[in-house]
Parts: sequence; structure tokens; C-alpha cells
Amino acid sequence: MKRHAVLSLTLAGLCVFGLADAPPSKRALRFRASHPDEARQWQQQAREKLFALMMGGRRPDRVPMDPQLLKKEEPAGANYTLRELTLQSLPGRRVHCWLAMPKNAKPGATPAMLALHGHGGTGEKALRGEGIYWYGKALAERGYVVIAPDIGSHELQQKDWTLMGQRVWDAMVCVDYLCALPEVEKTRIGTAGLSLGGETVMYVAAMDTRIKVAVSSGWLTRLDNMKVRHCPCWNFPGLEENFEFSDIFALVAPRALVLENGLKEKAPGGFPTDLARAAFADIRAAYEVFGVPNKVTLDVHDGGHVFHGTPAFEWIDRELN
Repeated sequence: MKRHAVLSLTLAGLCVFGLADAPPSKRALRFRASHPDEARQWQQQAREKLFALMMGGRRPDRVPMDPQLLKKEEPAGANYTLRELTLQSLPGRRVHCWLAMPKNAKPGATPAMLALHGHGGTGEKALRGEGIYWYGKALAERGYVVIAPDIGSHELQQKDWTLMGQRVWDAMVCVDYLCALPEVEKTRIGTAGLSLGGETVMYVAAMDTRIKVAVSSGWLTRLDNMKVRHCPCWNFPGLEENFEFSDIFALVAPRALVLENGLKEKAPGGFPTDLARAAFADIRAAYEVFGVPNKVTLDVHDGGHVFHGTPAFEWIDRELN
């Protein structure tokens, strides 16, 4: 991939890379609605466009999940059991995931979370609390049914699909599985993730309205920033012509959305808070159209590329409990 020119300007005392002197965006599906009905019509059109761009031209047909249990265990001292399993997500494709089930789960009354790891992680690491993707285990300890799929593969399996399309669809099938579990209350499902996981959270929450609260950590930025020293797996044909990331996040409105970016994040190669604040202003405008600006927040914390969790866990508990 050619190195993109790095330009800089001063915005709020910080250096912004790749955005100076950029022409005004002419993206076809920019959020411009001024009324809730208009916004909902835009959301329907934008969701179908994302399915078409990412998943072979249209929203995929669901197939029987055929869950296959590989292993079940009871971690010492834990208030939940762990299950390793695979699910059929498409003909010829299965998604590998881990599930934490509270021991005191009540039928039809237990809230659930989809935990999404980033580069270098796995669903198992998320639910065992290993490394920077510790939040899967933390959510299980808080009493949620938690499913954590492996989404880090860079192998494109489906013809005419995109890599992000495969990841997002696998994650959505995991939401299908949560909804099929007798313990889960289907109207109380959320998702959380860091980095690539935060990116996947953005798409899953945008495209799947069953998600009631979403936490996207270490991801909020602008498209141009992603072109410099980032893994190119985020990009696909048609994305830039139609969307900015803030437009995709606008698809989550009016549902609850928490965004996390650390002050130690720097560009190039990171997710600096000045870009996050600019994108957040556009996202908040969509929530204002729906009359619920209190349903979205940007947590700018003192750390770096990490999952902060405050106030994210409080938001999750409030929305799902």
C-alpha cells in the first residue's frame, strides 16, 4: 500500500494528521436529517447500503446455526461456566466462539453482551480476561451472558464479500445465538469492544437494531487517519464514497452509545482525541435529531489504546438492567 502524505494542522492545540486542506466531503450517504422520520428513512437506506457493500451485494440469508459444543468448564471461583463452541454463520463457514453463562441465570430474564476483541486477541482471551481485552471476563463477572467470537482472521473466505463483512456477520450470528438461548432476555443485549473490536462494535450496532447499548473503545476517528500506519483491513470499495465513520455511528441512534478514546493516543497509527471529538460532534448531532443527546457520550480518559470501562460499565448496567 502506498504511503499517504501526512499533513498536519493545529486543532484544539493538537496535531491532526491527514486532514489538512482536505476538500469538503461529498459522501453520498452523509447524515443530513433534521427530523426523526427523515433520520429513520436515512438509516434504513444506509443499513442496506452497508450490507450490499460489505456482504456480497445484499443482506445475507441466515442459515441454521447448528451449534456444536467443543468444551465446557467451570473456572475456579467463578460465578459462571465457560463453553467453547462453533456456529454455522454461512454455508461452508463456521464461527468459533466462547460463551460465559451465569450459574444463576434465570430463564428469559438474563441480559447478554457480545464482547469483541481486537488485533492479536481471541474470544477465549476476552472471556479469560487476558491482556487488553479483559472486559469480556469483567462482563461475565457482572452477571451477563457473554459471547466472544474470534474475529481476527485476515483470510477472506466469501466470494465478493469484504473482510469486515465476514467479521460483522459472524458477530451478528452470535447475537442470533444469544437470542436463541432460553436464559437470555432478547430485548436486553449489548456489545463492547476495543480497537478492531471497537470497529466491529460500530458496524454491528449500526446494522443490528437488537443491540440496545454499544461501547466502542479505541476506534472513534476519521477515515483519512486510518490511511496512515493502520492495518488496511478496515477499508473496502464504496466505503469512502458513501460514509464517514460518524455516519455509521449515527445508525446507532437513538440507542445508547459510549465511545472511548485515550489522551495518550497519537497519530499516525493511533486514535487521537482531537479527531474523536470532531467525529463525536457529528454523531451527537444525529442523537439531537432524535431528541436524545443524553444517550451518547464520549469518554476521553487519561490512558492510551485501552478499554477504560468508566463510565461504560455503568451505562451497560443502566441500559440492560
